[in-house]
Amino acid sequence: MLESATPKPSLSEGAYSEIRQALVRGDFEPGQRLSEPELALRFSTSRSPIREALVRLSHEGFVERLPSGRVRVRALDILELEQLYVVRASVEGLAARLAAPRLRTIDLEQMEKAQEEMERCVRKNDAVGAIAAGQEFHDLLLRECGNQPLIEVLSGLRARISRFRAVVASLGDYDPERAIEHRRILKALYQRKAEQAETEMIRHVNRSAAVLMGKLRKRG
Repeated sequence: MLESATPKPSLSEGAYSEIRQALVRGDFEPGQRLSEPELALRFSTSRSPIREALVRLSHEGFVERLPSGRVRVRALDILELEQLYVVRASVEGLAARLAAPRLRTIDLEQMEKAQEEMERCVRKNDAVGAIAAGQEFHDLLLRECGNQPLIEVLSGLRARISRFRAVVASLGDYDPERAIEHRRILKALYQRKAEQAETEMIRHVNRSAAVLMGKLRKRG
């Protein structure tokens, strides 16, 4: 019996994924107009998948459609970021609490490896590497929380927050305190202290919010 091939993503799904990734990376400036013909050319597809992708991205808060019918990248709003982080702190804190009793030795070893890489990058003042290792740390934890709806909600929140972070990434600095906070979270997970892991995660997310909002305010 032949195994069924993995279905290929539809054109609209592919366009959505590529445009979303570009928005998260900060390839488009806040307020920038997005032209369907230009996007179709850039992503080598027709206008119909682009149009469908922009509708989805509008619902997710990445772009907005003006009364004229034109679409532009949503401007960065400090209040929106603050609200996103309020939700993220609660949800990711819950993820840490749920993951604590579920993490296997191999999971903790992978998180330890990501943590050590983050600390190494901090010592080298490698902001890009530290951010990547930090994201891997969070990804590993989230993967093992055992709650798919929570994973989907938190993944969406982190993607929307990443758009704000991309704007200030050009400053080139990195807050070394993040690595220390990650170490505290990991210690609680090693000890299977679920409530402590939740507390440390909430503290970490709230502080990250304060740092990011401070940078955005300075940027103007």
